[in-house]
Amino acid sequence: MSAYAIRYADRAARRKAALSAPQRGALLALEKRLAVNPFGPPATSNRDNSWSAAFAGGFVTYVVSNRHVVINVVDLVTV
Repeated sequence: MSAYAIRYADRAARRKAALSAPQRGALLALEKRLAVNPFGPPATSNRDNSWSAAFAGGFVTYVVSNRHVVINVVDLVTV
């Protein structure tokens, strides 16, 4: 199976651009895991067709298009 492409909504993309270097590295590692399997660990179903996954310093909320093999990140929150 092909790896999923990951796209960021505008607000999530702005937040991603503002991440510190350690957070950016943690997010990159998460993206690599999700691209292979967006439904496996550490993904958690939100029961509304969206998923969430945490990385060191934050988490992303996303929806998946299996037809287009794309993960659309709709929100990125830092803690």
